[in-house]
Amino acid sequence: MHQHVQRRTRPPVRQTVRPAVRGAVAAGLALGLLGTAATVVPATALPVAAQPASAADCQLPAAVDGLGSGFPVDEQALPAVGTLKAAQLFVDFEDHPAPAGSFDEAEANLASGIEYLERVSGGRLEVTTTTSDGWVRMPEPSTAYPFERGLTYEDHVRYIGDAIAAADDTFDFSDVDVVWVSATKQAPNITYSPTTNFLDVTADGNHLTHAVTFGYDQWRWGGLVLAHETGHSLGLPDLYLFEAPPEDPGNWHAAAGGWDLMGLISGQAPEYLAWHRWQLGWLDDEQVVCAVPERATRARLSPVAESGDPHPGRDRMLVYPVSATRAVVVENRQAIGYDRDIAASGALVYTVDTSVSSGEGPVRVIDSTPGSADGLDDAPFAPGTSWTEPTTGAVLTFHKAPAHMLTVSLTP
Repeated sequence: MHQHVQRRTRPPVRQTVRPAVRGAVAAGLALGLLGTAATVVPATALPVAAQPASAADCQLPAAVDGLGSGFPVDEQALPAVGTLKAAQLFVDFEDHPAPAGSFDEAEANLASGIEYLERVSGGRLEVTTTTSDGWVRMPEPSTAYPFERGLTYEDHVRYIGDAIAAADDTFDFSDVDVVWVSATKQAPNITYSPTTNFLDVTADGNHLTHAVTFGYDQWRWGGLVLAHETGHSLGLPDLYLFEAPPEDPGNWHAAAGGWDLMGLISGQAPEYLAWHRWQLGWLDDEQVVCAVPERATRARLSPVAESGDPHPGRDRMLVYPVSATRAVVVENRQAIGYDRDIAASGALVYTVDTSVSSGEGPVRVIDSTPGSADGLDDAPFAPGTSWTEPTTGAVLTFHKAPAHMLTVSLTP
């Protein structure tokens, strides 16, 4: 969703900017970790692994305020385990009234996003919605809300507040966690779908803090836009770049491609990364193999898309910390689940840096085929190849295993 200049809105006083730190880290990642080719290795016996470190040793602490990749998720986030209670308001305008019979289409358009969240969470998140009885007429015409001109925090809160006030006579907001405001398809100038975790509106005695507004882009992305924006409500960052690399202008997805729904929403692989699932409590510590520099480590990884299946003991990712805020992660991506259309299966290797903010590349995928015409779509490493982590010299080697499994070994 790179066309969205503003992915979430918040009061300016809550922003924290650390350009020197972020710039140095991002530059280091770009120079040191991208563009490393795969190496074909002979089939050899796997190294004998010592007892792996505790998963807690691999939970990198959050090093930026706001949406990020560290542990725990920021205090602004809603709980990702349990029940998420959403108020779903469908709004139209005097200059763009919703046609008769269009309500069911609007409601169905976003429904698959709820299914996505419950499935990817392995049932640990249940989403319940209370929907407006019909179209809620906004008090001002659609042109009064300047989405096209760049939406400020104040204008966004005004839009959401107007929707809540217009619905309040017939809607009970007393037991709601998040408000979803979906505009009619007839209002194309409500262009995009930003999130705010700092709403600050009270209705029916409930202080509402989280909201998403679904604009015209929902008709292109459907339920995936709901799942993406809810990721922000739960604390996840954007993985696309707010500014494209100077050496690759226009490529807002140079960091993570389409390997996570928080990046390229139309990508071929919209499963949440294993790291994100772990952050949200959708993976158990027992499913994470934590490697340390002085030990040989081996993991047998089940596909990420199967992480919700009732096999809690199976390994889902290998994490290898290389600094206090940065780690290399390996997970298994196969053409199943929401990944069914991926161009290449295998070991997806990426770095996570918890000192890098949302939209600046907190996750960067390592490309096994740099320079290919497919960009990052064919990034996974195939069995029989290896990759050397440039700062420590540790070698990751990837091996075939039966039934969509793969084995990865780390040699210090």
